[in-house]
Amino acid sequence: MAQAKAPPFTLYEYRPSPFCIAIRIALNESEVPFTPREVDLDKPRTAAFLKRSPFGTLPALVEHRPGGELAIFETTAILLFLAERFEDKSLGFHDLASKASSLSWLSFMSTGFAVELWDALKESQEHLQKTSSKDEATSKFMNTLDVLDKHLARRAFLSGDYSVADTLATPLLDMLEMVHGLELDAFPHIISWRERLRSRPSYKGVWPHEKELK
Repeated sequence: MAQAKAPPFTLYEYRPSPFCIAIRIALNESEVPFTPREVDLDKPRTAAFLKRSPFGTLPALVEHRPGGELAIFETTAILLFLAERFEDKSLGFHDLASKASSLSWLSFMSTGFAVELWDALKESQEHLQKTSSKDEATSKFMNTLDVLDKHLARRAFLSGDYSVADTLATPLLDMLEMVHGLELDAFPHIISWRERLRSRPSYKGVWPHEKELK
């Protein structure tokens, strides 16, 4: 009896990380099997892992090829790799215009939205610990959400069609309820967008312990 062939990809991850969740979604959208490898954050990275991700960061993705491994690190790089590696799947770019729009929104989600969200979450934690009553970060983030809500009023996804930018956005949007004082009802188009993202088959089971958020 022939031995089962190993999946062509290995995903090195920390399961609760939204960035690792985004790569799980992207692999699902690409319809390729993968082997997940949980990395213990409390242990030093091995020399073998550091060859794949020089700074020890997660996620990291390895494609096993006949000629050897192809390793990709950094979330946005992995997303772009999968979009071009499987161009006939949902993440693939239809033309130059769709690619330009998708890359612009991916850049915003990774360097703008994610950073502002993290600042707002940090500020929320300070509120809970009563170490600060400032809300500058949250106010700035709400202004960003307002612009984003208006943008989504006339389109289903960030670039019109589903793209890698939406893939990265999906787990980040799952964290909005954690922001202190954020009234999500003020952003109905973002809420609708989030529901569309959560309804995709690629979202099922991506959070630890089947924890899709409602």
